[in-house]
Order: sequence, then structure tokens, then C-alpha cells
Amino acid sequence: MTRSISESRQERLELILECLLAQPDASAQRLAAHFEVSLMTIHRDLDELQRRGVVRKFRGGVSVQRTSTYEIPATLRRLVAVPQKRAIAAAAAGFVEPGQSLLLDDSTTAATMLDYLLGIEDLHVATNYLPSLSRIAADGRASLTAIGGTYDTGHESFLGIAAVAAIRGLRVDAAFFSTSSADADGTYHQEESIVAVKAEMLRSARRRVLLMDSSKLNGTSLHLVSDWSAIDDVVTDSAAPQGLVDALRARGVSITVVSPDDGEDRDSNETNEEKQ
Repeated sequence: MTRSISESRQERLELILECLLAQPDASAQRLAAHFEVSLMTIHRDLDELQRRGVVRKFRGGVSVQRTSTYEIPATLRRLVAVPQKRAIAAAAAGFVEPGQSLLLDDSTTAATMLDYLLGIEDLHVATNYLPSLSRIAADGRASLTAIGGTYDTGHESFLGIAAVAAIRGLRVDAAFFSTSSADADGTYHQEESIVAVKAEMLRSARRRVLLMDSSKLNGTSLHLVSDWSAIDDVVTDSAAPQGLVDALRARGVSITVVSPDDGEDRDSNETNEEKQ
């Protein structure tokens, strides 16, 4: 069956994003040569991706990389550090006990926890992340609180005053969240609207767990989310800078370091258990 032009273009847009993640310095000319299309076609594709908020065009190039003032959208974040995120999510899920209430933020790492959480009995999950809301609702095993507000397409989540007010009315056993960067002084994000939601989540939880792959460590972004006194646990991967790990442990932060293979091992073990 012949695919429509729109389907073919959508596939190319997704492949362009993958190329830009693998080769951040790729130019429009190189992309046109790679996909065997005209330079004009590639510029139209990049314009469409910029319209969707997933890339930024600038004189001489295009970027999907996060900076201190720009966070890449969720559609791309799902493609970054996948083995590390799975291992972190698997370890973080081990902190959860039956009957607990949880807050999950709109990070792709927290969303990955659902692979390991949904089988836990009598769980109640609150989140502002639309993909997580849809998955939990479709699964049907966990109780669910949807945190509403103004929908942000780039983050695929609900933000703003209404979201902050909804979180303020909750008291949960644990909050699992991520930020764009962290250093010895605290955690950071590029956008005020995200900071307000994450900060309120920390205030509403009895246990605060930061999920942070090593690529985000030893950096800062425009806005401070929290200092380390507001965080109880950190789960990161084995490439985390040892100096920062030691410094945080000296401050009383509990740090769990996992191998990128741990998430795959957990999946394999669960599959074997289901077969028995």
C-alpha cells in the first residue's frame, strides 16, 4: 500500500529530529543531502518543526539542544539517555510501597516509572503530565488525580496558576521529579512556569526524590528550583561526577547510583517471573 505524502513527511520530520540529536551541528545542506531532498524542502521541514516548538532555527544552523534558557520539548526528551532513564526509573520505583500516594512531574524519567509502578497494589498517583494521565487511566489499576491548568504543548503537561493551586491542596507520601540541571548549590530549570509547579510538588510531599541522569549534572539553568535541603533522595546513573556525588552525600542527601543496564535487567526479570 502506498503511503500518503503527509505520512512520508511525518516520518522524515521524526528522522530529522533523530539526526539532530545525534549530530547537533548538522546543517540544512547536510540534512538535505542525507534525506535526498531539496534544500527548500528541508527548510520547510525545519520551519514546521520550529512551529511545533521542537527545534530552534538560527543564522547558520538549527538546534534541539537544551541551554541555560531553553529546554528541549518532551517529544525529544523521550529520545535522550533512554537506558539511563530506564535504570533510574526502575530503582526509583523500588522506593514505592503498596497503598502510597505519589506525585509524578512532567519529566520523561518520572513517566518511565509507570513501567514499574502500575502493578503495585492500592497506589494513588497525581500528575500533570498528559501522557502519564492517559496511560494510568487506560491501565485502570491505580487511582488517579489529574492536575489541571493551562496545557503546554511543548511539555505535554498542565502548568500555570491552576496547576500550582491544585498541587497545593495535596499531601502525598512521595514526589518524583526531574529538573534540567543541578550542581552543588541546587537544582535548576529554564522556565518560571515549570519551576513554580515543581517547587509546589516538593512542598506537598513527605519524601522528595530527584531523578537525574548524569548528562544534567554539574550545570545550571536560569531559575533555581530548590536547594539540596528540599531533597531527600537522588537517583542517578554511574556516569555522575563523583565529586558532586560525594559532596551531596556529605550534606545528608541519599544518593542511589545505577548502571544503565539495570533497567533492562529489571524488565528481563519481570518477564521471566511472568512466564513462571
